[in-house]
Amino acid sequence: MATAEPRFTRNQPDVRRRKLIEATAQCLAEFGHAGTSVRAVAAKAKVSPGLVAHHFQGIDDLIVATYDHVGRRVAEALGEAMEAAPKDAESQLRAFIEASFKPPVLDRDLLAIWLSFWSLVRRDPGVRKVHKKVYTDYRCRLEALIADIARARRFKIDAHLAALGFTAMLDGLWLELCLDPTIFSREDALRIAHAWVDDLIAGGFRALALRPR
Repeated sequence: MATAEPRFTRNQPDVRRRKLIEATAQCLAEFGHAGTSVRAVAAKAKVSPGLVAHHFQGIDDLIVATYDHVGRRVAEALGEAMEAAPKDAESQLRAFIEASFKPPVLDRDLLAIWLSFWSLVRRDPGVRKVHKKVYTDYRCRLEALIADIARARRFKIDAHLAALGFTAMLDGLWLELCLDPTIFSREDALRIAHAWVDDLIAGGFRALALRPR
């Protein structure tokens, strides 16, 4: 039996903020940045524009909070996949790949939201700060896995450069697959990404061997 919700709880402001952030993500997916306003978010969340102003300084502040929220959600989805995998670095990296090309990460609405964030990176300091943190955390996680694989396999590699290249490849495949899944399939993307790991393990990236700095 469902119980009646209390009229007030101590975490109600957090619940309201979360609702507004989720409504902003929906607006970005549906209308893009140009069509996302305080009024549009309020309408999507079914609240008054005044409530938005109570919790956020304006639409820019709300978009920054939404980027942070969406970035955390993606990181959590990838992290959960890695948690379920065996604990060796290769299995963790392959789990990361698999999770990158299935929902909730592989999602056309997420692409629309992400494109809105990317369009604001150059002009909005708040978005730029969140963007840097999201992608630094993302690359550092991959860099650590690549470095662990190199140590286990006893070869040397510039894990930072390798992670940059691997990230660019994953992002490119994810972007193209979300834009037009008729060009290639999820299975094709997985084959390409896993082949990269196969080459890494075989020591095929001699050009990225660690050099004295």
